[in-house]
Amino acid sequence: MKNSSQLQLLLLLLLLVLSAGTSVLAQDARTVRGYVTDRATGEVLPGVTIRVEGTRLGAVTNKEGRFQINDVPLGPVRLRASLLGYANEDVGITLFADGPSKDVIFTMLPTGLQTDEIVVSAGRRVQAVQDVPISVSSLTQADLVQRGITQVDQALRYVSGVSVVGDQVNIRGASGFAFGVGSRTMVLLDGFPLISGDNGDIKFDVMPVGDVERIEVVKGAGSALYGTGALGGVVSMFTGSPTEELKVAGRLYGGLYTDLRHPTWQDYRNGTPTQWGADVQASQRIGDWSVNLSGGLRSDQSYRDFDEQLRGFGYGKVRWEPTDEQRVTLFALYALQGGENFIYWRDLTYATLPPVVQDPTERLWTAKFATAVEWQWLVDSRTSLVVRPGLYRTRFENRSGGVTKDSNQSTSYAYNVDVLLTTSLIDRLTLTTGLTGRANVVDADVYGEQLQTIVSGFVQAEVELPLQMTRTAGARIDREETQTLEPQIEVSPKLGLSWEATQELNLRASVGRGFRAATIAERYANIRYGPFQVEPNPNIRPEYSWSAEVGARYAPKSWGVPVEFDVAVFDNELYDLIEPNFDLTDPSVPITFRNITRARILGAEATVRCALSRSIGIETGLTAMLPRDLLLNEPLKYRNNILWYSRGSWRFDAGAVGLELQAEYRFQNRVEKIDDRLGIFVPNADQRVPSHVVDARLFADLQAVTGYPLRVGLLGRNLLDYYYAEMVANLSPTRSVMVQVEWR
Repeated sequence: MKNSSQLQLLLLLLLLVLSAGTSVLAQDARTVRGYVTDRATGEVLPGVTIRVEGTRLGAVTNKEGRFQINDVPLGPVRLRASLLGYANEDVGITLFADGPSKDVIFTMLPTGLQTDEIVVSAGRRVQAVQDVPISVSSLTQADLVQRGITQVDQALRYVSGVSVVGDQVNIRGASGFAFGVGSRTMVLLDGFPLISGDNGDIKFDVMPVGDVERIEVVKGAGSALYGTGALGGVVSMFTGSPTEELKVAGRLYGGLYTDLRHPTWQDYRNGTPTQWGADVQASQRIGDWSVNLSGGLRSDQSYRDFDEQLRGFGYGKVRWEPTDEQRVTLFALYALQGGENFIYWRDLTYATLPPVVQDPTERLWTAKFATAVEWQWLVDSRTSLVVRPGLYRTRFENRSGGVTKDSNQSTSYAYNVDVLLTTSLIDRLTLTTGLTGRANVVDADVYGEQLQTIVSGFVQAEVELPLQMTRTAGARIDREETQTLEPQIEVSPKLGLSWEATQELNLRASVGRGFRAATIAERYANIRYGPFQVEPNPNIRPEYSWSAEVGARYAPKSWGVPVEFDVAVFDNELYDLIEPNFDLTDPSVPITFRNITRARILGAEATVRCALSRSIGIETGLTAMLPRDLLLNEPLKYRNNILWYSRGSWRFDAGAVGLELQAEYRFQNRVEKIDDRLGIFVPNADQRVPSHVVDARLFADLQAVTGYPLRVGLLGRNLLDYYYAEMVANLSPTRSVMVQVEWR
């Protein structure tokens, strides 16, 4: 009763805040106009983002480099201009009640350094990165295109402090490896969660990578704003908006896996395994309407037997903007994948072959569909409201000889609704409040018919203090209930402080709580998976964490070349972690999911980015961690101590052809501890080594030669053909070489 009363009180307070925010009267305001030019050439710059600091107001320059921002509040304001490849430019102005509209001219200095200047995910609103009290890393569409990314999880491997094992995203060691269920990282597309309703896992194949304009990775507990699943962090993807002119893009790629060096690993091959894919995209804005459409195919014969996959996908987004203050967006996506089902190797001698008992006619089919509507209303210059309902449906089934196996199929529906209000009731105070609801409806032979509901409310306040300091405080309360089990209440607070000490140095500190409710799969799974018999355990408590960090970002302006340093030290305290537990006293060797771990991860992270010139750039990031299981006083399972990533790029001309050469290196030290009991069922399950992965790409821009927007690339992945296993008893991808042709 006490928990229920607390929930009702918080929801009532949030509703009052929502009502108060939408009733705020419009403030006296003025219009700001202007244009932006390149300081070196004097040419106008289209596509520049102009933002009014401390508000949600902003604009993007048109083809003539001009912009206009309406309803800018009176008094002193700061405008910031940002564009990829240019240094940010700030201008301070003062607007008076009896004065005219303001005209502003920006001149921007070219630089080869890509900055992470604007972020959205850390506070669920548009902010400058120096105002955010937690570590955030970003990838742009240019990063994805340059790397030839065909699936989002490939891109995340190039973010400092992040590793990926299968579909599990591991941010600073928080996730480990959870055997395909219960993601400890929240993943969103344009604010809509893409976590399945049954397994609570990530499905990377459904995400429209070609339409993604930006990916933000928030490192540290994010449940105060995002609820369950954000125990270790948040990955947010944002799709692009169409321009006035029709944009068409296409991509074809094809390649092969090179021969393996071990003869016993080649036994299954009848020829050289290949991979290929095709994408097409189109977008345009016409009046108040804009449309994005895309689709593609992927085929991969794999570097190992019984692992061939074929996938098709499509994505569409329609936006209607009847006024400058309101817009409605509808998106839908669908992905269908079918293929063989490699679970683990036969043994290390035959690492490319499945176990002898594997049914050669078995195929795994998955289908995913998501749709959501978003209504945005800019009430006035201080207040905005977003309402976002949606649905995410997933289905998987095993087929043998073309017939579905009754014992291994699941269909889940995840219904979501999100109401978000951002308002500045008074100067220097911004409130972000919201209500969310989620219902997971599952019909499965594996889990039975199940219903899980989560109702949440949250509030966050950001206060601008003297000396360019910003304090953040907030909390979220979640009520989770599954079927007839007792409801569980989770309260997730957060505190943060950011300080722009100088124009070159920004300091930050934060502490917050994260949690993850047990998924339907973890509570009710009753299935044999290979040699493992998984049994239900409905009485699992939520797992939770406390995450704290102190960090600094330093970008000296007097070094002669653009350079940026980012350092952080962090502490992740993990409680009641849900892990699969082997019962070796039972002859059938059942596995149940239980709360069995109390752990701590201490670490430090450093990233350096530098543009030696407009054509040469380098970047490196090192994360060092000490993950400990405090109950057993031993290393925490499935975690690395060292993650190191480095990248270099060089753009140059060869006659009329523009060339770009890129090279990247990723290192992960050997995982010190896994579950030793796996070796009872899987031969050589304990075999693991450090990973050293080198990727390289050479792109040629042929537009000047052909007169068409063509780019051709030669891509090599794992060029050293280094053999390692990120996932237990699974050989990681071996060397592959591809040719890619793009039309943009």
